[in-house]
Amino acid sequence: MSEVVFQRREFIKLLGLGLASAAGGCAKPAAERLIPYLVAPNDTLPGVPYWYASTCRECPAGCGVMVKQREGRVIKVEGNPGHPLNQGGLCARGHAGLQGVYDPDRLKSPMAKDASGAWKALSWDEALKLAGQKITAARGKLAVVTDNATGSFQHLAAGWAAAAGGTHLIYEPFAYESLREANRRTFGQAVVPHFDFGRARFVISLGADFLETFGSPVAQARGFATMRADLGAGSFVAVEPRLSMTGANADEWIAIRPGGEMAFALGMTRVILSEGLGPAVADKGPLLDLVSAYTPEAVAEQTDVPTEVLQRLARSFAGARPSLAVAGGVAAQSERSVAMLAAVNLLN
Repeated sequence: MSEVVFQRREFIKLLGLGLASAAGGCAKPAAERLIPYLVAPNDTLPGVPYWYASTCRECPAGCGVMVKQREGRVIKVEGNPGHPLNQGGLCARGHAGLQGVYDPDRLKSPMAKDASGAWKALSWDEALKLAGQKITAARGKLAVVTDNATGSFQHLAAGWAAAAGGTHLIYEPFAYESLREANRRTFGQAVVPHFDFGRARFVISLGADFLETFGSPVAQARGFATMRADLGAGSFVAVEPRLSMTGANADEWIAIRPGGEMAFALGMTRVILSEGLGPAVADKGPLLDLVSAYTPEAVAEQTDVPTEVLQRLARSFAGARPSLAVAGGVAAQSERSVAMLAAVNLLN
């Protein structure tokens, strides 16, 4: 058997060649031209980063962000510590929003379909002219579609649609229309509320994964952490058919039959009213008549939750003030979602 002896320098050369071949294959690397500033733009100093305040739109929450850019290129996104919603925090979706700027499939100009149905790029002047013609022709039959816009952007979209003779439509795969409608019926305002977890001393969640995707997860996680800051300061019970990440952070997780959330909320309300546990209510009699059918025994049959558990939670909910009941997520996707959310409003 013959032996092959490599010198150390030759081995390192071969190793480097192998790594380069594995990384780049046989393709020739693309040439790049680096052109320095000959005449630098105003307010731009090469090598010095600048920070700009903006708003994250990766979800409807609208957290405040600070965007870091250098030489006109965004290089980092962080939470804005001065923003009242997220107070400097930012979730993974917010951080990942930076990648959308450099997505190779991102649209770089307005697009329109030609006569053959193929997409073609337009200049901004062409796009604005075409859009103006289409809007004029569709006056009275126009719809402006956005996601769950909030604040000034919502007023802008609604005002612009009205000025063009159309309507403003909000669409999301998992929308908040049921929550808006329930709040309109119970409070007279069709809005998505802000939940103050930080002040609560007892929280019960009926399917609302408020630490994952429901509402404003960053702000709600901060409030939840505030509630938990002192050992034993606040209790959290999750009532849901599937153990979620939010439920995994609960002091107690209760499995409920899917669709039984409304009966559970009304059952808790009945216990509180019948035992006089809550604050004095002027129309206690009519309210008690409204929930009279939801006895602990009837609720147990509809939800698979034992009567003693329902009664214990109702007493704890009424005794630990202020308390907070939150519903949504998977529990708000049924045909009875508005009634279920209204029942939770009644419980609160």
